[in-house]
Amino acid sequence: MRRQLINVASLVFGDGLTGWRRGLRTAAPAIGTLCVVLLLAGAGSLVVAAARQSLAAELRQATVVRVYLKQDVTDDEAAALRDQLRSDPRVASVRSVSAAEALAQAVRRPGLLRLADAAGDNPFPARLEVRAVGLADVAAIVGDVSGDPAVDPATPTSYDPGAYAGLQRFLRIGGIVALAVGGVLALVGLVVTANAARASLLARREDLAVMRLLGARGLVLGGPFVVEGALTGVVAGLLAGLVLAGLFAGASAPAARSVIELLPGVGWRDAAMGAALLPAAGLVLGSLGALRGLRRVGR
Repeated sequence: MRRQLINVASLVFGDGLTGWRRGLRTAAPAIGTLCVVLLLAGAGSLVVAAARQSLAAELRQATVVRVYLKQDVTDDEAAALRDQLRSDPRVASVRSVSAAEALAQAVRRPGLLRLADAAGDNPFPARLEVRAVGLADVAAIVGDVSGDPAVDPATPTSYDPGAYAGLQRFLRIGGIVALAVGGVLALVGLVVTANAARASLLARREDLAVMRLLGARGLVLGGPFVVEGALTGVVAGLLAGLVLAGLFAGASAPAARSVIELLPGVGWRDAAMGAALLPAAGLVLGSLGALRGLRRVGR
């Protein structure tokens, strides 16, 4: 049984490699098209990585809400509110900022020094900087502390419902757009490899008819075409990976530094990982596309 499996595997992979080499001229357009598709996918992955870095920073900021304490707050009131927040499972951390520290932080920002000088007294109240576990927890935390006796009734927190809702909406829309673009690129890759497999199968229809008469079935007949599709995808992925690495290297050069600045937080590690994944993505797309082409011809 083991010997039979080895023979079948050798036949399938050997025929697939031989057929792919013979039909390389026919497969060249598919390789080129799939290379462009995978290159777009690789470039898109770098853009997504940069967006994730930026969004991660925005989310870290968005999960922090400032709870402003009233001017005449007592130590007991502030301590009670602080303990209440620290015991809340939705709160990751609480940090106290005195009025003097708030003023020192403010004057380091452009324009706020003049505001502090014009006000005379320190216009920046003491506060608690509360970091929520998740963005969805911020509104509930703000609702719990707004009526607390230690909190300033005029300006209780820095929470802006519109800004938080806009960020959450952006995250949802961005995720949907990324999935849609990825789905379109995958569909194009499948169609390209399916057409290449179908053309290769039709070109060797007579050979397949002879093999059927000799008793060949299933994997022995269709397996080589799947191998051809996989090889087409891998070669396209390797070419796309090399081009992606070359483009990233060019964008990283001092003369083109402004281009790479459009991808904040993305380095050679991300580019190398994206380029390395393209042959694997090509393998999957090529194999699935070949299977799809075989099924359509078999109908």
